[in-house]
Amino acid sequence: MKEIARRDALQAVAGLASVVAVGTVAGQLSSAPSTPALDTVPATADAVMNANVDALHRDDGLRTLVTAALQQRAQYVSADSSAEQPRNVDALLSDVEAEFETSPESVHHATVFGDVGGDGDDLFDGYAGVVLQAELSAEDVKSGIENVDDIDFSELDESGTVVYKPESDGAPWVGALGSGRVAVGTEGAVYDAVEVTNGEAAALGGPLRDAYTDTREGPVRFASRLPEPTENEAVPAGVGGDDGQSIDVTPLDDVRTLAGTVYRNGDVRGLETTLSAADTAAARDVASLVRELRDRAASELRDTEVADVVGGLSVDRDGATVTASVSRTVDELESLVDGL
Repeated sequence: MKEIARRDALQAVAGLASVVAVGTVAGQLSSAPSTPALDTVPATADAVMNANVDALHRDDGLRTLVTAALQQRAQYVSADSSAEQPRNVDALLSDVEAEFETSPESVHHATVFGDVGGDGDDLFDGYAGVVLQAELSAEDVKSGIENVDDIDFSELDESGTVVYKPESDGAPWVGALGSGRVAVGTEGAVYDAVEVTNGEAAALGGPLRDAYTDTREGPVRFASRLPEPTENEAVPAGVGGDDGQSIDVTPLDDVRTLAGTVYRNGDVRGLETTLSAADTAAARDVASLVRELRDRAASELRDTEVADVVGGLSVDRDGATVTASVSRTVDELESLVDGL
């Protein structure tokens, strides 16, 4: 039983690690197969990201993106710990496999959801979950967490659905959703996912669902509302630079949703992000702000190849919608990684 649990934990960790690594490259991302990914996401969520974990295994371009993320991350950790950090996808998966003694390939998709914009200076308010589509049961995931983190669980029943409650504060809850799906996260998020699956609560809808479904198809897709700057101290009014000149980011107050895709088009891999503003005038200000942020970031990056990628971000406006996008061929991405 312990070995089964270790396999389950590995698969969950591998799937989440894939999402985090890709997200590190692209900022805030989401993914995979169309709107069915949203059918377990509660209507109360402020952000959703869906990732096709299988793509990490089979797509050289995405693997290269994750490798770039890992190598960039390694540059920002201490010298003592940098040698311990995986610097490519194979090393990442090997580390996970060595820890849990099994292959990480049975998590196929991961749908992450949560709230954005807590009170005071908290950007997130303690509500988040992930729905794993995997060759795992909720009991498998629960057992894996028990073995890896030494956490005990008690089994509860929620309208005929099994939910595992952790006996330690701050530990994740686990819920069985059926059809090869397992919810892991905070208590509220897991219960909400169970209720949505059972038809007792509404799934994600409205402008946020529209923003997600309007993104182009791709292995990673995402959508999010933005926190209210006037209600959240974690949102800055400006972004400073080395020369002391701050860029006013208050035009983002009028952005209703942010959505996008990490996509594949033949040999090209790209990131496309769309910001929906309140009206055309607000969108003009948002487009100008994004261009200013792009130019500032490109000028301050020390790595010229990375700066070239950032500087190549195109920014276009169509009515109240602003689209920012950048793309590179797989060969160009590999060349970028080789230079890191």
